[in-house]
Amino acid sequence: MSKAYVLAVDPGNDKTGLAKLSRDGELVERAIVSTDNLPEEIDNRLKKPSTIEHVVCGNGTNHKHIYPLIQEAARQHKVTTSLIDESYSTEEAKKLYWEFNPPRGLKKMVPQGMRTIPEPVDDLTAFVIGTRYINKEIKIAERKAAEEALAAQRQAEKRKAQEAEAEEIEFEQDVLEHYTDQEENK
Repeated sequence: MSKAYVLAVDPGNDKTGLAKLSRDGELVERAIVSTDNLPEEIDNRLKKPSTIEHVVCGNGTNHKHIYPLIQEAARQHKVTTSLIDESYSTEEAKKLYWEFNPPRGLKKMVPQGMRTIPEPVDDLTAFVIGTRYINKEIKIAERKAAEEALAAQRQAEKRKAQEAEAEEIEFEQDVLEHYTDQEENK
């Protein structure tokens, strides 16, 4: 069975971050591409036999222009799309940058808040967006499973109550028959 992936997009005016994640949140690939070339970049990634099942786009900068282009490219490959809140995703991406690229030497002495990041983090921002989407999907699946379990429990309780009621009716009928037989035998 092939693995399912999510392609996350951090739309920007000039450059756009892309991140490919497995459904369990593993970062598989990341890139920063020119926003002008985004439709082709998306199309090329969806053409690959990589089983991308969903494209999620952040709802920040330029998404109103970019998201329809993403939807069109995804529709051609029968891939679903969605928007997700990307509030503070760049801040999260900056923290991730230092996790992926820990400072060395004397730079370790500089507090993280005072360090400057030497390269764009749009790809890591896309990773944050993808992670948010996956976490949201997990919560939805967990809630659905909990609702199904509760419904099954209620159904079992209802069935048990019906069985108890049927046994009580049967007992009452047996008692009634017993007294009727006694009255007839007198």
